Amino acid sequence: MSWTENEILLNYTKHTPCNDIFKAVCNEIGKKYAEKGYKYSRSRPKIKTEDERIKLEISFWSSGRNILGEYVNLEILPSFYSKTLKNNNKEGFLFGHVPLFYHKYTNDKTKIKVNQIYGDILERTDKYSHESIIIDNNNCNIYGVDENKFRKILNFIDTKIIIWFKKIQDEIGVIEFLENASETKKYDLRGDRGNTNFIEYMKLNFPKLNVEKLLK
Repeated sequence: MSWTENEILLNYTKHTPCNDIFKAVCNEIGKKYAEKGYKYSRSRPKIKTEDERIKLEISFWSSGRNILGEYVNLEILPSFYSKTLKNNNKEGFLFGHVPLFYHKYTNDKTKIKVNQIYGDILERTDKYSHESIIIDNNNCNIYGVDENKFRKILNFIDTKIIIWFKKIQDEIGVIEFLENASETKKYDLRGDRGNTNFIEYMKLNFPKLNVEKLLK
């Protein structure tokens, strides 16, 4: 049995429009997660799930730089929301891709490591970098996607994003989330860009944890 019944993914050629391939992959992802109870939106592709405390939206974007017959970008963008804060007339947005995908690496500020969705690892030196980080790249080329690559996309969504849906509702999970955090991650979660909802979420749900110290 084939890994998909989507005719575009089974039979596309170098002449198939990039947007058709992008939509077909998104629809296939949406189908897989709809079977698990997620809601899928086709118009602006994304999957959603929520419980009484947290809402998670994972949006799928592409690029204006796609190349017919060569490159179709899939960007996976998660957004976590606190429903409690939202009920208090606040936006409720907690964090997006940066806290999930940027991790502390070495003491050499110039060293950058990038983990690709399909398994490749790239290492580079950036003399202008202010910290050494590991980045879980949330972009991949879906031109030429096959069953193996598609399963790796699903694995990325499961292990890098969805796993935190429950974990950030548990004290042990939150500590794991903040443990050994990169400065970039701390900067984002502290609200230095203007969003302080994560700190408010922490104080509301885990009053015994010193969130300021954890994010220092």
